[in-house]
Amino acid sequence: MDTNAGRDDLARLKAERDAADREYNDALTRLDRAIQQLPAGFPHPPPPPDEHQVTPLNTLWQIDVPPAPGGLRGRLLALVRGFVAPLFEQQQAFNSAVVDHINRNVPVDRQTRESIESTLTVLRDQLAELARFQSLLVIFLQQITPYVDTRDRDVAGLLRGLSGAINAVADELLKRSEAMLARDRRSELRAGDLDARLAELGARLDELQQSLARSGAAARKA
Repeated sequence: MDTNAGRDDLARLKAERDAADREYNDALTRLDRAIQQLPAGFPHPPPPPDEHQVTPLNTLWQIDVPPAPGGLRGRLLALVRGFVAPLFEQQQAFNSAVVDHINRNVPVDRQTRESIESTLTVLRDQLAELARFQSLLVIFLQQITPYVDTRDRDVAGLLRGLSGAINAVADELLKRSEAMLARDRRSELRAGDLDARLAELGARLDELQQSLARSGAAARKA
């Protein structure tokens, strides 16, 4: 009855171990499939700002008005300039504002592109390191089962060695017990033989005393 119960316990433990191994391997497979990879279409930094017309704009924004010629033509030209001068001033103010705005935004565009480029570089490196860490983690987890199996084999070996030592001690104790029992039997046999001899000797002494008593009685009668 106890043997069957022990076998049932071993079978149950083996079934639980097999189920745990399956669950562990399934989880490890899911983790391996979830390892991140760098996307094929990883974004590139934007192109640098177009500064092709910056230099011409800085040289052409100001309206140069040539001096008026002399004579009637000059007076007529001066009269016309008096009417259109506000328009020229307004246009020049607009040109100045546009050029100033462009000049202020050129370094901002440069810094923005540099910031995006450095951010993308850091992001790409971090994703690569994350994928590498996940790969190393999967490799590490794959080594747990062989390590545990090795430890189990070590424990099993120790148990086998301990069992062998216990069996050897038990055999030695059994041998000594049998030797002690044999000595006890021999001692009992010797004691029994001695008792028998003593009894036989006592019986002979009794016979001798009786014989001497009979001989003395016969001598007194004679």
